[in-house]
Amino acid sequence: MPVVNGSESTVSLRKSALLQAAADLFAARGYHAVSTDDIGRAVGISGPGVYRHFASKLELLMTLCDAAMDHLLDGSRAIVESADARPAAIAQLVEFHVEFAASERALLAVYLREQRELPVRELRQLRRRQREYEGVWCEAISAEHGDLAELDVRAVVKVMLSMLNGTAHIRDGISRARLVGLLEQLAAGALGGVGIDISSGPATG
Repeated sequence: MPVVNGSESTVSLRKSALLQAAADLFAARGYHAVSTDDIGRAVGISGPGVYRHFASKLELLMTLCDAAMDHLLDGSRAIVESADARPAAIAQLVEFHVEFAASERALLAVYLREQRELPVRELRQLRRRQREYEGVWCEAISAEHGDLAELDVRAVVKVMLSMLNGTAHIRDGISRARLVGLLEQLAAGALGGVGIDISSGPATG
């Protein structure tokens, strides 16, 4: 799980392993059906051993949700803040989110389905950051397509991200490469329907 990997210390590697195990188990069974014993067993330690790294199962969930949002916000902001990338920012945002949706399906499933288990304050913060992520997309589209109404841009972004995030519900054995190709085609078609052409793809250096 690249988006939650820390440094290469033994402690960080164990925490990363626990987060990966928690993501896989939460995605497969649901948050309430998984115990800390299950998570510890998945990485070869006891349930109580999990508490050396995380105070609770809830902290594992909060860390996973924050990791997903950190990755999306940091990556998208880096794209739009790059002067060289600006003309192709929309295509690069599509490529970035598609890669995340195809490669981190367990983490995405947890983020989408289990965030409702977060305490009210943490859930509000997470949803505020989600709106910030959507805002990055909206600004990139508006900068290149000022003829589109603001409400239309917001609707396009919400619908397209929901479509791409649908990978969280795919349980068959489709290959990552095939999934990436399908998602990129779907995104290009959805954006093309409102006059946004990303067929030239991201700019290359």
